[in-house]
Amino acid sequence: MAGADPIPGVIGPMSTSLEGIKLFMKIVIDSKPWLSEPALTPLPWSSDHQVSAEKPLKVGIMWDDGVVIPHPPITRALQEVSDHLTTIANIEVVDWKPYLHDEAWAIISSLYFTDGGAEDAATIAESGEPWRPLTTWMLKENSGVKKLTAQELYYWQEEREAYRKEYAKVWNDTATGKDEREHLSGMVDAIICPVGPGVAPRHNTAKYWGYTSQWNLLDYPAVSFPVGNVDKNVDIRPNDFVPSSGKDEENWALCESSNQSVVIC
Repeated sequence: MAGADPIPGVIGPMSTSLEGIKLFMKIVIDSKPWLSEPALTPLPWSSDHQVSAEKPLKVGIMWDDGVVIPHPPITRALQEVSDHLTTIANIEVVDWKPYLHDEAWAIISSLYFTDGGAEDAATIAESGEPWRPLTTWMLKENSGVKKLTAQELYYWQEEREAYRKEYAKVWNDTATGKDEREHLSGMVDAIICPVGPGVAPRHNTAKYWGYTSQWNLLDYPAVSFPVGNVDKNVDIRPNDFVPSSGKDEENWALCESSNQSVVIC
């Protein structure tokens, strides 16, 4: 919404191929949008990076976010991608340890609707249509959504900036050395993680956004892509699984056999 930019929105292209997304991004960036949008940093499109001995790639695998454990098909997909990457020359795979992702949700859920959802509610009222269950859950039942005073807005934006700095330090701490210019080297280049804690759930039950909202809060670029399909003979809920939290318990109550596709980020 215009004026409500504590968490900026961005264009999210969809394509049947990676080449399609690259073409979209190239065309948009080549148009130099920073000439009409001053908030943007001038950054020409570049596809020069090639993985090699001189330019190796270090990939971190985030198996879970420390709050909600993904369902079996998601974990299996991550394992398959990790195993494949280890077979490619000049790519190193390491585990990524999430940093206070529960705290991240507290921050971002307070900044998504700083007017307490008033503008959204007014638009729904104008439509004459009933509130959908997940809209009701997010705007009326979520403790993080309330109309913020100026001081409260300042507080949560300070928390946002502090968290971004802390996460940047976590990333920088993955460095293994310095180059000839004394710049950090050997850091993780990219993180691979779930898009969500399970495959597409039943309608009106998708109440955990932590695997995507995390990157909205940090303002990091991301792309999601399909990996495979659920195998009901393999992706079985373990009998000894113990949820780590109430959110985890709610998520695992959604776990069921299906033949849906698996997507990771």
